[in-house]
Amino acid sequence: MRLEETRSRLAAWLDSAPASAARRLIESGTSSPEWLASRLTTVTEDPESSAGIVPAIEEARRRAGGAPEDGSIERWLLVHQAAQLLDTPGFARLGGACCRLTCGELASLLEDDDATRRMLAVSGIRFREFAKMATGRRFSAGLFHWDICGVSRTWLARVPPRDLLGFTHAVARMGGIKPVMFPHINPRRASPHLTEPAISASLAAMAETLDRWAELRGFAAASWLRSPDTHRVSPHLAAVNAPIVAGGGFVTTVGPAAPDCGVLERSTTRTQSYRSGSFTPTIGLVLWPRRDMLRWWRSHPELMPAEAA
Repeated sequence: MRLEETRSRLAAWLDSAPASAARRLIESGTSSPEWLASRLTTVTEDPESSAGIVPAIEEARRRAGGAPEDGSIERWLLVHQAAQLLDTPGFARLGGACCRLTCGELASLLEDDDATRRMLAVSGIRFREFAKMATGRRFSAGLFHWDICGVSRTWLARVPPRDLLGFTHAVARMGGIKPVMFPHINPRRASPHLTEPAISASLAAMAETLDRWAELRGFAAASWLRSPDTHRVSPHLAAVNAPIVAGGGFVTTVGPAAPDCGVLERSTTRTQSYRSGSFTPTIGLVLWPRRDMLRWWRSHPELMPAEAA
């Protein structure tokens, strides 16, 4: 979705009767709507990060005589912040693909159905993810979302000795440990499967933004999904790293992954291998220096926008 269309739709909703009703609900509490919306800037994936918002919303509902938990207050907070985000100079640093995809995600806040109302619950992870997106700290690249972080220094102590030289070389090529793009699987992706061409298309969308965002040093990812140990048991998942490896990226492991981290979900093969002792889940670490990621992107003109190609 294009920026102007998204801006127009968000503004129109904020002028609507449902938005006015939600604002009045907030005003019935002790926190102003603008102050409560500003609290979204401190929300992260950590459940504790929304602790200051949850009681304020609950109080507003109580003072309004027990208003239904229909997500209306949460929707107003997110849309209010998202509308301001689109007018900030920082949003212009996004490449065209990430801009359109992020705008599409933000516009989905206006969908008035049961699934969206459940997703907007302030105590849930989806609300916290949208809070980061509405405040310019999380962006969409299609199959992957991404935010900005740094390479953790603790990873260095966990890299296997055989990979220390490669790790050090990759960090040196990045020119430092931060800031870098850090991907997350998009929970609202069109397909549950992680396959081409969606993987490369998403990486290309990130690379387009990387090309415009000069401060970013590259791409870093760490999860059980990225681990070579996972790929030995589930070879089809190696596709998530394949373009990165082909494009000069570096892959290693940084210690064990907790069995309850999701690695055993939806896979009888991994579960059985873990129980038999033939599979030990580990965290895979991927580093993709800026220069290498951009070189990969430019070597695939079919993945580039026409003007860049």
